[in-house]
Amino acid sequence: MQNLPWHPHYDVWALIVTLVVFFEFTTNKEHLKKPKRKTWYSGLIALWIFTDYPIHDIGEKYLFWVHSVEHLVLALVSPPLLLMGMHRDMKELISVKPFIKTLKITSKPVVAFFMFNFVMVGMHWSSVVNLMVTNTIAHFFIHSIMLLVSLNMWVPVIGFNDEIRPINSAAKIGYLFLQSLLPTIPASFLAFGTEPLYSAYVMSENIFSISVINDQTLAGLILKLGGGIILWISILVIWMRWYQDEKTFDDVVRNNSND
Repeated sequence: MQNLPWHPHYDVWALIVTLVVFFEFTTNKEHLKKPKRKTWYSGLIALWIFTDYPIHDIGEKYLFWVHSVEHLVLALVSPPLLLMGMHRDMKELISVKPFIKTLKITSKPVVAFFMFNFVMVGMHWSSVVNLMVTNTIAHFFIHSIMLLVSLNMWVPVIGFNDEIRPINSAAKIGYLFLQSLLPTIPASFLAFGTEPLYSAYVMSENIFSISVINDQTLAGLILKLGGGIILWISILVIWMRWYQDEKTFDDVVRNNSND
């Protein structure tokens, strides 16, 4: 790590500490926190690992494929875990009328779909990527927007409270299937491009013995295959739970008929 000296990411540390405080001190009811703690901290640890040294620094300065992995975690791994890990009192604290009114609109499946994909596709325009890797403030701001729209994208699948409930299982499967399609566009440009798309990575020092084109191709494959795998695992889990619920319901009806 001689060419990658350690340095603190105070913005990341502040965010992580804030989220720890948000979980632990919004209630003193341990029975609310205990069943949610493992899920919440799984999402929080994933967020911390991929936005702090050394992964963030490698992705920002040297390897775009590492940057792409960071994006996948910020979009498809941490958000659903954090959303599922929120206990009741956390949700009640932020459930002010303006927030709930806004969330009811933004979490409609069609709105959430286009918001998420607009940001994800836009983030891979060459000018946006070059800005992110050369401007720390812009990088933090754009990643913050991505995290927020990603949390919003998962609300139709997971739900939020009694007013904002998840859509039905069939709709969840269709919604996540469509989410797996649109990222193919930027992923294809990366995977099959023959010229470097991002000048910031061309100008960076090559300390990992990988060419810019190979790095770019690997990034495209990660965005498409990695994102698809995560979404299809989610679809499989939803289908299995749906099947089990239907089977349980059929068993109950059959037993009642026999009685």
